[in-house]
Parts: sequence; C-alpha cells; structure tokens
Amino acid sequence: MPPRRPSWKTATATVALLALAATPSPAFGDDDVAKGAKERERGVDLHALGDFAGAAAAFSDAIRLNPGDALAYYDRAAVLAETPAAAKALADYDQALRLDPELAPAYVGRGRLHAAAGEVDAAIADYSRAIAADPLDPLARFARAQAEASRRGYDEALADYDQAILLAPSNALFYLSRGDVRRALGDLAAAADDFSRAIRLDPKLADAHDARAAVAFDQGRFLDALDDFARALKLAPGDARAHLGRATCLFELREYDLAAAVYGKALEIDPDMADAHYGRGRALAQKKQYDQAAADYDEALRLDPDHPSARVGRGIVRLLQGRHADAAADLRAALERNPDDPVAATHLARLLAACPDDAIRNGAHAWTLAERARVLTRESEPHALAALAAADAEIGQFRSAAAWQEKALKLCRDPESKARARARLDLYRRNQPLRDPTP
Repeated sequence: MPPRRPSWKTATATVALLALAATPSPAFGDDDVAKGAKERERGVDLHALGDFAGAAAAFSDAIRLNPGDALAYYDRAAVLAETPAAAKALADYDQALRLDPELAPAYVGRGRLHAAAGEVDAAIADYSRAIAADPLDPLARFARAQAEASRRGYDEALADYDQAILLAPSNALFYLSRGDVRRALGDLAAAADDFSRAIRLDPKLADAHDARAAVAFDQGRFLDALDDFARALKLAPGDARAHLGRATCLFELREYDLAAAVYGKALEIDPDMADAHYGRGRALAQKKQYDQAAADYDEALRLDPDHPSARVGRGIVRLLQGRHADAAADLRAALERNPDDPVAATHLARLLAACPDDAIRNGAHAWTLAERARVLTRESEPHALAALAAADAEIGQFRSAAAWQEKALKLCRDPESKARARARLDLYRRNQPLRDPTP
C-alpha cells in the first residue's frame, strides 16, 4: 500500500487562518482603545500579507494602547505560533483567555500548540472548551477530530468530523480528513466517497487525489490509482510521496522498468526516502539486477534500520546471489522483528531445507518455519507450500513432500514457475532432496 502524506498539517494551518479571519472587532471606547483597535486591524492585514514581524509589532502596539484587548493578545499569539515562538504564543493565548474566557478561537490556537508539542490530552481539553464556548464553530470540532485521529480515537474523530461537515458542508479539508479516518477503519468505499467530495469542492487539492489513489490501490484498482496519482502530480510535481505511490502501482502492474524509473524520481526529490529505496530495490530485483537491488536495500536499511520489508528483500537478493550465510542472517533478523512474517519464514525455510552448504541446512527448523508460513498464508501461497515440500524432503518425508509440491504446482500461474515446480515434484517422487534454495 503506497503511503500518502497526511493532511493534518495543511488542514491545521487552515484552521489558524480561518479562526483569525473570524475574530470580531472590539467596541470602540476612548482614544487609546480606538487607536489600539486600528493597530490590531493593521496587524491583521500585515499577517495576511505574510509580514509576521510587522504584524507582531502592530499587535504589541495594540496591547500597549489597550492592555485589556483580548483579541490583540489572541492575534499576536497566532502570529508568534507561526514564527515559531511557541512559549511566547502560549503566554499570549493564556492572557487572551484570562481577559475573555469565552474566546473560542484562542482555545483552538492554544490547543494547536499543545498538539504540536505532543500534548494530545491538553489539546483535546482546549478544543472541548472552544466547543463549549461556541457550539457552532466547525473549526473547533475539526481540530478536536484531528487530535483524536492522531491517537487513533477514530470513532470520536468521526463524530466530530460529521458535526464539522454539518456546520460547514463546503469545506473540502473536512471531507479529506474524514476520509483519512474512514480509510484507517477499513471503510474504503466511504473513504473514496469523501475524497471524491473533497475533489469536487476543490479540484486543485492534490492531497485528495493522492488519498483517493491510495484507496484505489488498497482495492487492487491499480490503473485507477495511477490516474489519480497522475492528477496529484500535475497539481504538485514535487510531491515525492505521489511519485512513490505511482511507482508502487507500476510495480504491481509488473511494469518494472517504469517502476524503477519513477522510484528514482521520488528519490531525486527526497533522497532520504527509505520506502523509495526499498521499492526500487524490489523492481531491480525483478529485473535480475541483484547488485543494484542490494545497494538500494542497504540504503533503505541505513535510513530506517527497522524498515518492515527491506531486510527480507535484501535476504532474498542475497539468496539469489548465492550468498547463503548472509541471506540466512537477514531472514533470521527479519523474523526476530516479526515472527509472523510469512515471506521471511518461507524463504528461510527453503534455504535451510535446500542449501547446498551442509553447515547451513537444518531440516527440522526448516519444517517448523515452513509449517508456520503455510498456516499464515492459509495454503494460498505456492512458495510457502513449496518450502514445506522442500523441508519434508530434507527430513526424508518424500511422500508428504510430493503431496505439498503438487498443491504448490496447482497454484503456480506463469509457465516458468510451473516448469520449476514440476521439476521439483519429479525430484521428490524419486526420493531425492532439493539442493537449490532459490524461489
């Protein structure tokens, strides 16, 4: 499944801008209050132009002229939060709320700072206070939904996204973020519907095309996924993760040359993307370019030593290179990290059953691993069944080996794998063990 960049950061930034724009103007009183209000309005204009220093100075003048202006503290906090100066922004939000405990946008702003610091409980508490102060504010519900989703409180997040959408049905980001949660819950049809609504509301929202592509990929609709990744890249050509998703679709469609090239484009944008090195390694391995594939797996593991699949991939490549001891080390390390990895178990089982090196072969351990792979794959994977056949042959159970190999043969699809499976079946029928650990 190709990963997709999260929409949380983009959407949260939108919360800040909308909240700032929605703040009401104070009532005018004496001259200083009036002057302070004008300075605050000037600060809002400067903030909108991206002049954060000028805006902060204007808000400071507003506060000097009218220290009781809660909105000036709130506005300065919003600017400081973007510079960044989190501690000063937090102090300004606190002061704004001391002056006006019902200022809902200030709770949202302070909640964002807590969320950015990883203080999710404190963030949710502030968003809840904002909702209590203004039950009709969709931004507070949206922000609380984001925080709940970040800690996998998906049911709570969905409820808040539903309310936010009821209050602001034309906000594309709300649908995009709700779709993310629905995808996380496995409701792919509903997620795709949300992403499509987001696209209808904002056709230039690249994240929504990216997200819908990821759902299509999850559903095995690789051509549809390719179309949406292409649209996302037209809107955001520098999106490395969209290139990664497109490349992964091409890999699944067995377009290995194109896949390797597109993984390369992702790496031109982000050379430190471990998933792209891993993906290109897989594509190069399919092209039998084992040295280059191993180099990509090495880099993926350098960047992410706990990468869930790169160690298995490198182990398989080392096996194909005839580096049997190195292959066994990688596959064992992968199983230490994830004992239920059927791919690692399958390849290590076959290596231990059929390696020509007597020092590496271990029929009993091979059988245990292969039996585990058979259970994990529910007898649907020919390589797992073939590994069990090889293990049975190694421990002298040739009748059982032939039976499992026959089942593996029935599951083979391409002519090359069928020919190899038949040759190994003939070997077991002649009561001979396998001495070829390659797939």
